[in-house]
Amino acid sequence: MRSQNKKTYQSQLTIFKNFTIFFCTLSTLYLIYNIYHVKSFHQQYITKIKLVYSYTRRFGSYYNNTPEKYKAADHYKKDNVSLVVNKATQVKVLSNGISKLRSELNQLTNNNIWTIAVFENPADYAHFDPIRPEYLNQFDKYGENSVMLRIVAREGILNTYQSFYGCNLKLTENYIENGSNTHIRTLYYPIYNKMHLDALLAIDIKNKVFSEFLEKYNKQHLTIINMNKHNNIYNIIKLLPCSEKNPITIGINLLSIFKAIFFPALLLSLFYRYFRVYLIKKKYHIQRDQMTKFYRRDYYEKKWLKQHDFNLLIIDIDHFKKINDNYGHEVGDDIIRHVANRINNCIRAKDIAVRWGGEEFIITFKDMTNKQLHIKAQQICTSISLSPILGLDITVSIGGTTATNTHFNNVYKIADKALYYSKHNGRNQYTIV
Repeated sequence: MRSQNKKTYQSQLTIFKNFTIFFCTLSTLYLIYNIYHVKSFHQQYITKIKLVYSYTRRFGSYYNNTPEKYKAADHYKKDNVSLVVNKATQVKVLSNGISKLRSELNQLTNNNIWTIAVFENPADYAHFDPIRPEYLNQFDKYGENSVMLRIVAREGILNTYQSFYGCNLKLTENYIENGSNTHIRTLYYPIYNKMHLDALLAIDIKNKVFSEFLEKYNKQHLTIINMNKHNNIYNIIKLLPCSEKNPITIGINLLSIFKAIFFPALLLSLFYRYFRVYLIKKKYHIQRDQMTKFYRRDYYEKKWLKQHDFNLLIIDIDHFKKINDNYGHEVGDDIIRHVANRINNCIRAKDIAVRWGGEEFIITFKDMTNKQLHIKAQQICTSISLSPILGLDITVSIGGTTATNTHFNNVYKIADKALYYSKHNGRNQYTIV
């Protein structure tokens, strides 16, 4: 019972050690993998935003080259774009351009464009895609230069026409829109002509576009990157392009690493343990005789053929044919098992025992003199004949020799002749040459 408990404990300890090794190794590698992808994701993230900016800037050229039409004060709608005219005036009809801009931006943002609006300065008319109460409430309050005062100045995008390469647009921080309670970021792009603010393009982007992009990236690359500001073991903190405060955080959480690696490491350690035991058993079956647990002849003979120094015994069970004839082969097999067990109790762990034939065994010994080989042969004879096996008096005959700088076949012939002498000289004895 104690032996079984000890084996169970050792097995559990081995699994735990393997798990610890696999967990630490996989965690380290996975952490490095995620650190690499934090940088990669950040680059793709910024590239995506810059593409949104690029398409937004193109609208300025479209706006400047769109002809004007006279429109009476009214609400007009084409497709999903509404035109609200507060005062009869010449109007740039921008419906087609706004629809195309939405289509392009939706492809970049996975259909997360909330609203596109173009406000004129002065606020005689405006375009909305789609028109929503939240925008109309604000638009009704606009007067002369109100777009400039209320938005452009507030967002710090005055005189952006002076920016040759810089940020001539502005992305706001995440906020909750009044009325709709939607988390959005607004991209403002002022359109200037001859240093005069003609219009302001406002694009509301649902803030979930950023989390969706991250979720898609994590799914594609099997990463665990997050945008949390706390409890990260590694992170990048940077402002978004054309944003002035509240930088984004892209990082890796240690607990997420633990959760991601725990079960794979556990399964891998169990599989490794199972596979190792399987290989050991497979190797054992290939090398060992299943009846005696000695080495198989076809496995070990080729090793002896490469050896040149020998201390060797050939052991043969006396009158074994009579045992099979009188008691049956099952009893004969049991006799072989018991004899092998008694031989095994007489030899050392480093000695080599091979089942050579049915009831014949060969044992080779390392670091043994001829005198010691005599003692060992006597010990084996005595051990087997000392007490009955399955109620039968069983004895063995042994032939042996010590030799150096010779071939196995020569040694075997000498020991076999010595065995023959023991058998014909009365059995239950040994002969060492």
